[in-house]
Amino acid sequence: MTTPLGSLLSNAFDRCRSRLRPFLIGVVLFGSLVAIISVVSNKNIEGHIWQGMQSLGIDQNRMMELQERLQSGDGDAVENAMNEMNTMLGGIDGMSDEDREALFRREGLAMMIRVLPVMSLGLFAWFIISVLAGAYFLCFGLEKGKEPTDILSKAVPLFFPLLGVWIWSFLRSFAWIPFIGIIPAIILGPRFALAPVILVNQKKGVLGSVSESYQKTRGYWGKIVGNLIVLGLVCLLVSWGVSLVTIPVAMTSKVFSIWIHAVAQQAVMGYGVVFLVLLTKTIVEDAQAKAKFGKKAKA
Repeated sequence: MTTPLGSLLSNAFDRCRSRLRPFLIGVVLFGSLVAIISVVSNKNIEGHIWQGMQSLGIDQNRMMELQERLQSGDGDAVENAMNEMNTMLGGIDGMSDEDREALFRREGLAMMIRVLPVMSLGLFAWFIISVLAGAYFLCFGLEKGKEPTDILSKAVPLFFPLLGVWIWSFLRSFAWIPFIGIIPAIILGPRFALAPVILVNQKKGVLGSVSESYQKTRGYWGKIVGNLIVLGLVCLLVSWGVSLVTIPVAMTSKVFSIWIHAVAQQAVMGYGVVFLVLLTKTIVEDAQAKAKFGKKAKA
């Protein structure tokens, strides 16, 4: 019999708490890296946006001053901001519809060209850190090392194998959509959920881990989907709670707010990975027990 959902949730929490030091170090390390990427990307994107707004006649310094007045609770700042925006855009209002449309199209395209490389680089860096964080928490959940340095040294070589597992699982699940719709993806996707844990724990390789996950999850689709939905709801509630807490922090320090949010996301991710490790263990053990029982029955 598989472990009940409530026990999996509590056991995952206990495992994180029992080895709190390596868990927290991983959370803070990867959360800080994500926060740095977010801050740098946001700063560059905001700079490009302000550059585009200045080309439309908007004074950045004056807008920042009005923004500070709005945050301090100045009721007249809203009306002042609207009046100044109308004044700054007065030249645009005097244009013909075609000239105005051409101006906005030109400036919008220029802004997108400036912003897109920054966004792409930020997303690429975030993706690399996310894969490494997933590998770290997989090794943590499977107890592949006691100290954070040991866990990290085992996690780094898993980057490309884990990436291969996720790509191959995605292709086997979603490559059917253009031909026969999304139903096969809904059916097949959960069947490959255990592949990352099998890859790290059993070292079966990319193709072998995905195939093993598909074989071991026969008859457990509902168990996997139900557990992962509840896990997702729990993580969503935690993230929502952290977002509420960081609202007043963001009013005083946007950077600190981003860091808190990034660290909290990594903690949620780490807990989710540990939960997946325990879910994989209970399903694989139950599947093996049923297979042995079936062999004895036939004998």
